[in-house]
Amino acid sequence: MRRRFSFLWAFIILISLCACQGNFGSVNLQDAIQIPEGGIIEENVIRQLKSENAIGMFYGQSNGLKYEWTIFGSDIAETKDIKLEVTIDEVKDREINVTLSQDGSFGFYGLLSIHLTEKWAENSATAYQNEQPVISVSLTGGKNKTILNCNLDGSLKSFVIKPDALSEEDSVSKETEDDTEESTKDQYLTDPIPEGKPKPVEPENQEVDKRKTYTCTFSIECSTILNNLEQLDPDKLEMVPSGGVILPQTKVTFYEGESVFDVLQRVCKEHGIHMESSWTPIYNSAYIEGIHNLYEFDCGSLSGWMYHVNGWYPNYGCSRYQLKDGDVVEWRYTCDLGNDVGRGMN
Repeated sequence: MRRRFSFLWAFIILISLCACQGNFGSVNLQDAIQIPEGGIIEENVIRQLKSENAIGMFYGQSNGLKYEWTIFGSDIAETKDIKLEVTIDEVKDREINVTLSQDGSFGFYGLLSIHLTEKWAENSATAYQNEQPVISVSLTGGKNKTILNCNLDGSLKSFVIKPDALSEEDSVSKETEDDTEESTKDQYLTDPIPEGKPKPVEPENQEVDKRKTYTCTFSIECSTILNNLEQLDPDKLEMVPSGGVILPQTKVTFYEGESVFDVLQRVCKEHGIHMESSWTPIYNSAYIEGIHNLYEFDCGSLSGWMYHVNGWYPNYGCSRYQLKDGDVVEWRYTCDLGNDVGRGMN
């Protein structure tokens, strides 16, 4: 009897071990995963990311600064152990020293986001190695902090991030806006236009001359979503591209008199990018509801699309902004009413 009981107990243990082994290493990719001591994310997790075509979030801390990696399963070609531990040192003059612990490339790009404890006035930054610029760094965040976002493949071992200097025009514009007193809005509820910035042109007064063509630069990105995936509608995960770039900086041709809205429509059509808008009579302008199937409120109650021209977020609708030769237009998705894309800084 005792022998039979021992055999039965051994059999139960064996079954339990087999069951545990079958689930070993499986993780819930819906949750952010803390980077373990030593920094190694094992191959089975990377394989799971790839097989589920999921987005993985991994976080750690260095010298009081939080950092996060965002990895897209769709970008993974080869699965292997990767080391995501990062050492971050904040030094004088707002220089951020970053050192990766990985030896060799990941084999794919991941987004490294570094959460600073202060707000930078600048809208962009650059990473340097041996005083030479190596990658551009995008800035997101909120009213009281800045998040540095770098697309890395692990092959860049160490670098220094420095904020890009504000142009003289941006500095003057900011000072002018800070000194501007409240005054009466116009009939379309538009606040006073800062000195030196273009005034709106009403669509009904728009005159397009197709005999005269010019060029401008357009881009569309939603990198702020990568810092707020917990707020994102789960059904929209597949809409978020790796690195957050929907349309990289692209030179486009436009006709004299065309608006930002006119060109956005054409650019999206030419590149097969979904775009939906509606007309808002109270503002006498088109309103962009969604781009690339990412709509307002898809990533929180304060989320939606904003446009940025030559370093300025216009305070009127995109169909009232008449383009000029050489303009640089950026469409950016915000998750915090513009505070995370530098709206409050210009």
